[in-house]
Amino acid sequence: MLKQNTVLLQNWLETVVTAPGYLPHKIQKARQLYHFNENEIISNEGKASVLDRLNVYSSGYLLRLLDCMAADYPILRKFVGEEVFDSFARAYLHYHPSTSFTLYDLGKSFPEFLAQTKPQEIPVEEAINNEFLDLPIALAKLERARQEAMRAAGTEERHSDAHDIGMEELLFPRMNIVVPPCFQLLELTFPMKHFFEALYRDEAHDLPVPAKTFMAISRKNYRIVTEELMEWQYVFLKACASPIDLHLAIANTATTCQIPSATLLADVYLWLPVFQSNGFVCFVELG
Repeated sequence: MLKQNTVLLQNWLETVVTAPGYLPHKIQKARQLYHFNENEIISNEGKASVLDRLNVYSSGYLLRLLDCMAADYPILRKFVGEEVFDSFARAYLHYHPSTSFTLYDLGKSFPEFLAQTKPQEIPVEEAINNEFLDLPIALAKLERARQEAMRAAGTEERHSDAHDIGMEELLFPRMNIVVPPCFQLLELTFPMKHFFEALYRDEAHDLPVPAKTFMAISRKNYRIVTEELMEWQYVFLKACASPIDLHLAIANTATTCQIPSATLLADVYLWLPVFQSNGFVCFVELG
């Protein structure tokens, strides 16, 4: 198909594949960008015309990208249906063409795209709760967070200066705490844990009731852990995005959440072993 094998010619073809519009418009845009005519790139030998060959190549490439999107968001696709999902995924690929060497980055902005293209509010007489228009967006955010938690560095091979912390160590005031690279925090408009698990297992389920929800996603022993959080837990774990003294993180959280420091201190000490067993935090001794 290609007369030459160069990066420039490949970019020409990618423009034809990913640019919005019909094939003639795509080709015109590629001509303007790279100053190549399609007859200089595509062999005209055989029965099929240049346009037919480009159409086959473009259609096949798009189907491959759609397969990648479906693999990244299988639960969302199951929930909204294949036709609806593919429609939004096609639109997303037109406006967010692949620019990375890895297809892992392809669907990174899909949750934001769904939020930006969310249908306008439906009249109440249509008997549809407008709050549920945000449910597919919440599902997409959760699935993307799970993908990132699975691929990022986890706690399986921690550095030698990181360790399990004992209760006796909590009594000492100088201890750094940090979340691992695989850790993800979400603020959603629905409680998603049980709803997501029911969809994943093809179990009967009701739609979740809209409610402000905080979630933590991480990986422990190569297993994805997903838990809903209380607000103070969300604020505390967010404060640990970079290494921070444990007692300073507690003090900052107490101020933000307007909780007495003594009360929060007791809660944090109770929950720290749970956080660590779920792969939410690591403790590092100060040098």
